[in-house]
Amino acid sequence: MCFDRGYQMIDTQIIQFEVIVLLITWTTLLYFQKSKTLNNDVDITYFTQFIKKNGGNHLSHLTYMQDKDVYWAQEKQVAFIYKIIANKAVVLGDPLGDQVLLKRALVEFNDYCQKAGIKPIYYQICPENMQYYHELGYTFRKIGEEGIVSLDTFSLTGKNGAKLRSTLNKFTRNSYTFRVLQPPYSKELLQELTSVSNNWLANKKEKGFSVVAYSDDYVSNFPIGVIEESNGRIVAFATIATDYKNNVTIDLMRKHQESPAGTMDVMFVHILNWAKGNGYNSCSLGMAPLANVGQSKDAFFSEKLLRIAYEKGNKYYNFKGLFYFKTKFATNWEPKYVAYTKSPFPVILLQLMMLINSDANRKPKLSIDMIKKLFLIKKEGGLS
Repeated sequence: MCFDRGYQMIDTQIIQFEVIVLLITWTTLLYFQKSKTLNNDVDITYFTQFIKKNGGNHLSHLTYMQDKDVYWAQEKQVAFIYKIIANKAVVLGDPLGDQVLLKRALVEFNDYCQKAGIKPIYYQICPENMQYYHELGYTFRKIGEEGIVSLDTFSLTGKNGAKLRSTLNKFTRNSYTFRVLQPPYSKELLQELTSVSNNWLANKKEKGFSVVAYSDDYVSNFPIGVIEESNGRIVAFATIATDYKNNVTIDLMRKHQESPAGTMDVMFVHILNWAKGNGYNSCSLGMAPLANVGQSKDAFFSEKLLRIAYEKGNKYYNFKGLFYFKTKFATNWEPKYVAYTKSPFPVILLQLMMLINSDANRKPKLSIDMIKKLFLIKKEGGLS
């Protein structure tokens, strides 16, 4: 197979590449710890009014984590959701708002960043807008695919839905129930959700930026789907965000470690049926990182390395498991890209990892362990 030959061809290059990356990282380590600032704090009330009027996307709800800033362009008709890391402004998704003004808004934000000595990076942009970034000199790398469920065709009937129907029926027989709760929430409910979240986390730390983290304030902005035992005890929950364009996103998902196998399958089925019954058009399942990246023998070398991370890095992050889970439901897959200019791609990957691995209460920090995770390097050297 072409992909197998690709492995053989780049084996020696990988070792050289690791050394180069480590040298680059070592010489810039101190510099990366000092981030510039732009000071564009978020007025959540105004932001909510803006997306209700203009619509958001599958990432816009993450603004409510309040670990990012918003730059308003074109007289507040376009919004850039971003976070600063070193000398980069990493924009989460495509800018929101009046898409007719998108190109001018990109130029405006570029000028703004240039005056501040900062380079913009766009993370998880959509294919239909790539022409505008291209005209401004951006380079692209694919970083995954977003799973989307077309709700008008979603159904558990037929052979394809047999396994999910069986799981759903088992939960029904065992007296598990599902319901969607609406804010505002009581203190007692939030305490129960916190308990489920903490149980799921165990000794892990929350992440940030493009990966949602639990907080009472955050979940209080959204409807919440819950699965309960017969005694009313919540064993799993998921927040349901809307883009105000008749689409929803299954957002923060947490379950108790003692919940039955298949709990999240049942959660997804119920939420998709709920969304379909409430007239929504589609449901985003979020991005599956590195899914279908670097498969071609003609792919960029950096994307081939990402493919190796996808294939061999599952002890650090469950890339394959997440993609497989979403394939149970997704009817469409949309590629997502990172757009950047005049920066080494390995450095950008490290900075993205720093953002994602730091929640709102922790400053992004680069560590040697993070570098090893990125390039799948064992302690004794070489690829793991």
